[in-house]
Amino acid sequence: MMRLRLWKIAPALRQQPGSNCIRGIATGGRVTNEDRRWWLIHLECAPDVTPGTFIAWLDCCGTHTTKKLIERNVWTIEQVAQLDSDQVDELKYKEGCLKMDIVWEHARTIITPLRQREVTGGVESELQSRILELRKKRELERKREELLKERANVNEQREATLRKLREAIAAKKAAMLQKKQEATENSGNSGSGDNNSSSNNTGVESAR
Repeated sequence: MMRLRLWKIAPALRQQPGSNCIRGIATGGRVTNEDRRWWLIHLECAPDVTPGTFIAWLDCCGTHTTKKLIERNVWTIEQVAQLDSDQVDELKYKEGCLKMDIVWEHARTIITPLRQREVTGGVESELQSRILELRKKRELERKREELLKERANVNEQREATLRKLREAIAAKKAAMLQKKQEATENSGNSGSGDNNSSSNNTGVESAR
């Protein structure tokens, strides 16, 4: 019954290319032929998708996986399909992209019909390439802004640390100077007391 319901709403999705409201099939951790069949059905409901479509369109490609793929300069479905099993395992087990194998299988399943679609849709392909370039540019600008903010925060923290250090050094110098002055004053007072004592002794001797 579930399959019949999904199939009934599929034509409605043709009015909204790229809709992902019925994606997220392979959630059990293992891709089956049934999953692949539904991926191909969903692809028919998204005529604007091409090999150059952004990776976030793929099933189970969440924010973390998208970020890790972009860090490796992987932006498109075609690039994901070209990854080898070692790269997929590294992303899954070392980078924490737990559903990377599903993302990879989705890309590999749909890449052939996507390439066939690209051959017949030159204008759409060119438009998609421009959109991809704009997305790349936007992402690079966002990363640049984040980097500048991070550097500014580091500089502010460094200045605050240096300021506190200077204040601490100045306070120590002031304390040492004050102690030195007090020691000098105490030494002067002790010397004048000795002089008074010797003059008193001299007066006593004279009187005798």
